[in-house]
Amino acid sequence: MASRTAPARRRFQLALIKPSHYDDDGYVIQWMRSIVPSNTLAALYGLFQDSATRQVLGSDVAIDISVTDEINRRVLPSRIIKRFRRHGNFGLIIFAGVQTNQYPRTLDLARPLRDAGIPVAIGGFHVSGCLAMLPGLQPDLQEAVDMGMSLFAGELEHRCDDILRAAANGSLMPVYNFLNDLPDIQSVPSPVLPRRYLARTI
Repeated sequence: MASRTAPARRRFQLALIKPSHYDDDGYVIQWMRSIVPSNTLAALYGLFQDSATRQVLGSDVAIDISVTDEINRRVLPSRIIKRFRRHGNFGLIIFAGVQTNQYPRTLDLARPLRDAGIPVAIGGFHVSGCLAMLPGLQPDLQEAVDMGMSLFAGELEHRCDDILRAAANGSLMPVYNFLNDLPDIQSVPSPVLPRRYLARTI
């Protein structure tokens, strides 16, 4: 009687990236070590790890989460593209906690990723602040939408499952605006980062 092996699980690639910014001469500001870990990345890792543990994409899909803080580690789009291609671009890249001075760098990193067909989302203070204080979609935000990126304004708590499912089935919306719908954070997972991502912080 022939033995049966379990089918290989699909692996959804989730890359959480905190971009740096350019100095006055156009160089990316980076350090060998940073002072403290990014709380934004820690909060998102805790939320998405909870989603992965609960198998929100189904028992036949594993979720691989990577974390990169560009302030102390290089972001290489070519390497990211190779990783995603191995999995048929089944995944999502989230540029997290993007401030206004980091937004141009974010678009430069995201452009080749979108050219490669990888889903990309941008969240953080710049997106949220523009949508909260300025009328309509400002030109720099429209540029991201025109490249096929998704913009996220507001808090991600209790919304990670929906974002993952939308990315997995190719139905991400251009803009998610939850600024007027603040979530209850009493029962959300605590911010956490695995030790391997803390090696370059003091």
